Amino acid sequence: MTGPGTTADGGAAASGAPRSLAGASVAVAAVDLGATSGRVMLGLVEDGRISLLPAHRFENRLEQRDGHLSWDIGALWAEIRHGLAQASVLARDQGLPGLSSIGVDSWAVDYGIVGPGGEQAGEVIAYRDHRTDGVADALAARVPRERQFALTGIAQQPFNTLYQLAAEDRLTGLPAGSGVLLVPDLVGLLLTGERRTERTNASTTGALLASGDGWASELLDAAGVDPALLAPLIAPGEQLGTVRPGLARELGIGEVPVVAVGSHDTASAVLAVPAREEDAPVAFISSGTWSLIGLELRAPVLDEAAREAGFTNEGGVDGTVRFLKNVSGMWLVSEAIRQWEEDGARVELEGLLAAAAHAPADRFRIDPTDPAFLAPGRMADRVRAAATVLSGDDRSPSTPAELVRCILESLAETYRDELTAACRLARAPLPHRLHVVGGGSRNALLNQLTADALGVEVVAGPMEATALGNVAVQARALGAIGQEPGGIRAVIRESTELEVFAPRG
Repeated sequence: MTGPGTTADGGAAASGAPRSLAGASVAVAAVDLGATSGRVMLGLVEDGRISLLPAHRFENRLEQRDGHLSWDIGALWAEIRHGLAQASVLARDQGLPGLSSIGVDSWAVDYGIVGPGGEQAGEVIAYRDHRTDGVADALAARVPRERQFALTGIAQQPFNTLYQLAAEDRLTGLPAGSGVLLVPDLVGLLLTGERRTERTNASTTGALLASGDGWASELLDAAGVDPALLAPLIAPGEQLGTVRPGLARELGIGEVPVVAVGSHDTASAVLAVPAREEDAPVAFISSGTWSLIGLELRAPVLDEAAREAGFTNEGGVDGTVRFLKNVSGMWLVSEAIRQWEEDGARVELEGLLAAAAHAPADRFRIDPTDPAFLAPGRMADRVRAAATVLSGDDRSPSTPAELVRCILESLAETYRDELTAACRLARAPLPHRLHVVGGGSRNALLNQLTADALGVEVVAGPMEATALGNVAVQARALGAIGQEPGGIRAVIRESTELEVFAPRG
């Protein structure tokens, strides 16, 4: 899936690249937007290492607007501007002249509509909104699900951008020059005035060809979407533009380059997996509230068995493919804790995990992929009701520690089953090492249980994988990280402390 802006060996192409700062210490700003919070991180790149400093953190909230669950892009934009100004101050505090570039990543699939002058036209409706109910089935009547997957390689989730666009009632009658931009590309427009669609995020829409070479016109036609609304593609490492002069003066940051990064946050996170060449195909879990588990491949897996198994093929940095499945992660534990706290208990996660580590093993199991666990509310009660007894006299977990142990053991076995399935579908051997990145990489008990279930080594870290991947692409585009294959991951290994969990028994 190598495309413009990348070379076959995984290096960034020279076209569209910012001015080289090879050998220099650089400071770049990573704007990282999540579905519940956002942040601006300062990345310092010096002597083959990356260090991160938080410049600004902020909440991201959903609101009902015009009858739809929507994002407050205006509030996010104000927070981003403040964060960039703070990042520039932090850079100067480190003895550097300021920021050398900016990169933006976010959650996937959601978009904004912009007018001919780049003005926002209406709200940015969230993927959790109910407007797509039934749309996937209606579109499948026009283009069968098998055909959709063969074209795009993307699992047909009801919130996919394709289905959101098919449900969209604001596209008719738009003036000439209007467009649709995914959230990080919308931020890029606000920064630079330029419209592009970054490839890794475009791959999640369900409307991009699996080759990454262009849009699936057959699907856009079926959804009633004019392809002219979609901006030209841009690859990670290419320069989107420079900060608009007026904005640069307002923020005191200079007209610095804005570099396209892996703007789908998972693309940036997986780029920061500290794998070595011998790990190929790289097995990973991007672990947090949800767990994205799979393999990094050089080509998509497009057969019907992959679709039926619920796997998806998302575009990665440097033409890679993330062949993965989204399964439940620490959502079950965090929701159980919320119930206990609502019931008046004081619960501290670290202590709860320590108690779970000493709870009896292999007493109960649940199926963490059961849709019954998707909704919030009274999670501990639902886990108890669903638990299957493996041993002992109790009919369900009787203490918080036992319940958490049940959840984590069940998750570890799910990770084993899904990674095994990914390897079977990709016709790849089971890797001898699994990398866990993101916030869940700090969960030592789950990491050890996963190593035991799979019988392979688990390497945990980095926790700040998304920000590191964002910074690394910018640094490579600036020449502060070499172009050689594996160069970014070598720098990540030098920049982070990793913890290794060997399988027991």
